[in-house]
Amino acid sequence: MDLKVEKALMKLVDRPKDPARKRIDPEKVRELAESIREVGLQQPVLLRPLDGRYEVVAGDRRYLAHKFLGMEDIEAFVKEMSDEEVIILRATENLQKEDLTPMEEAQEYGKMRNGLGMSIERIARKMGRSHGTIKKYLELLELEPEFQEAIDSRKIGIEAAHVLSQIDDPEFRKFYFTSAVENGVTKEVAQSWLAAYQQSKEAKFYAEGGGGGPLGVTGADKPIFQTCDGCHGPVEIKQIRYFPLCPECVKEMLRR
Repeated sequence: MDLKVEKALMKLVDRPKDPARKRIDPEKVRELAESIREVGLQQPVLLRPLDGRYEVVAGDRRYLAHKFLGMEDIEAFVKEMSDEEVIILRATENLQKEDLTPMEEAQEYGKMRNGLGMSIERIARKMGRSHGTIKKYLELLELEPEFQEAIDSRKIGIEAAHVLSQIDDPEFRKFYFTSAVENGVTKEVAQSWLAAYQQSKEAKFYAEGGGGGPLGVTGADKPIFQTCDGCHGPVEIKQIRYFPLCPECVKEMLRR
């Protein structure tokens, strides 16, 4: 980047409108501030002129460290940049950071898709990633907030979260999810849970006479019972959904 270093007044500089880091560790900012106090700023920030002021394009943490120190100006490269250039540059810079969380990475791809209208193929080419990887991260943006938070805090893996999100019953999805967060889960175990849930769902469907039953069976005339693994009492098979557990036992376990 063939630009000259300038001094920009801090009072005219704004943080990024949509920073990649939604949560920046104050302690890391303080440590950086102490380093800047001792040896100075080693890498100028990158700014772009915007509405008579400046917006930080790269170097948000360095900017916050200057604010922490109460400095009046900051060394910067200043460059006119379009929104597309800014989004792509920030994504490229942020994806090189080792401590970027999965959801932060997903949000970078989401800005490129939703903010710039870029296809998955184009994002993959720009970022040097595979189509499947971009698609997988974009799908994280569709997950429930509690899934996203667990992924970001490394309590559950991306693959396992995708599998468990396919459980269409909210109550049982929550049960499996809670178990995964508290005890850990691999993709393979999550797949076995999903299969067990789907099988119990199909058993309920056929026990109720859905689809005419396999091989032309039109449904049982008398109820079929199975032992509940929670209370060890009898439960009609059409009520069983998990492992098996009766609905009352699942509710009780969710309350624990």
